[in-house]
Amino acid sequence: MNNKSNESYVNTNNNITGIALLSQSTQNRAGDTSGHHSVKNRQRFRSYEELRTDFQKMNVGVRTDAEIINEICLELEDGNVTNERLEVLLEDLSYYLHQIDNAKIFANNGNFPLILKLLLHPDHRVKKKALQAIGAAIQGNSEVKAIALREGILEKLHYILKANLDEQNYTKSSEILLGGILTLGALLRHFPLSQKQFFFTVQFQPTGYELLSQIASLDAPDNEAISRKLCVRVITLLTDLYSERLTAQSVSKENPTKANVDTWNIYAGIPFEEGFVSSGFCGRLRFSLQRDIQGSTLMGGLSTSVNHDLREKVVTACLKFANLCDWASLGSTEKHHIRTQLDLLIGEYELLSKDEVNENDSYFTDMLQKCQKLKSTLQYESDFQKTDL
Repeated sequence: MNNKSNESYVNTNNNITGIALLSQSTQNRAGDTSGHHSVKNRQRFRSYEELRTDFQKMNVGVRTDAEIINEICLELEDGNVTNERLEVLLEDLSYYLHQIDNAKIFANNGNFPLILKLLLHPDHRVKKKALQAIGAAIQGNSEVKAIALREGILEKLHYILKANLDEQNYTKSSEILLGGILTLGALLRHFPLSQKQFFFTVQFQPTGYELLSQIASLDAPDNEAISRKLCVRVITLLTDLYSERLTAQSVSKENPTKANVDTWNIYAGIPFEEGFVSSGFCGRLRFSLQRDIQGSTLMGGLSTSVNHDLREKVVTACLKFANLCDWASLGSTEKHHIRTQLDLLIGEYELLSKDEVNENDSYFTDMLQKCQKLKSTLQYESDFQKTDL
């Protein structure tokens, strides 16, 4: 990976750069208020421009992040770059684009088409690295998201997700699908304009909701782990978007400033709930709840081979969407199975939570409470239906 060096000063005595230099400089000043060390340090450190001139004379390059990114982009434009080199370049680019300012420079210089076109590369490893670079650039960066949206990122992501649904090599296609959902999530989160375009733009066939539903329902032969992972990743994304939507609504009511009300109005223009239900995600949630949170075999009070993170995401999603999905209408066999599953989890987390002694060590206690709450919620809906009848 290219060396990163854009700090203002370099230690000429010890050849220390970046964070290490700042740490050492701070330690040198600590405990001394006379100014003696401050003067001494100014004598020991020279400015970036002075050193750059000297290094150029010695044929040693000192480059800013922007210069390194530009060099990477120039090489990406070369049509003769090998696939292996493309992977290295994209990995290096991802490293730099995680910094918000670097991503803005990259996007404002019109470089997005360079990596968007690599989403169509025949090598799945290159496509995977391109998705990671895009995700790094847009994560939590509204300005870059807006530029990416104008450059057609949604069309490219929709295309690559749809194309890989039809691939027969599930090992390769699942990597692209998983990476594509992550990158899509980075774009959609806290950016309602992109949500509206993805879920409800008529030019997308299938629609965004239908596409995600197909991914969540993908049946990978002889590899249930892939199917489970894809399903839960889609469900987690939708849970996050719904939570974000509810938060915007709550904030606009509690603090109805113009900015908060305007923000909620954008979300309100997106029929999120209707799309979720009509695309069959309630059924997908029920299926995932029965398949993906299997109780484990307990040995000495400890669970074995359990993906607690996956369980947590499924249970959290069921709780979040409980008001949208009609759990009461389930058949008696399905209800019994779900209750049995939840009882097993409750018993398991009761055992696991006994060893937790404080709030900073309460994961299993939190899981216990979530499982109990979900069981109570589902029981209430069933009892309510009986009373209503």
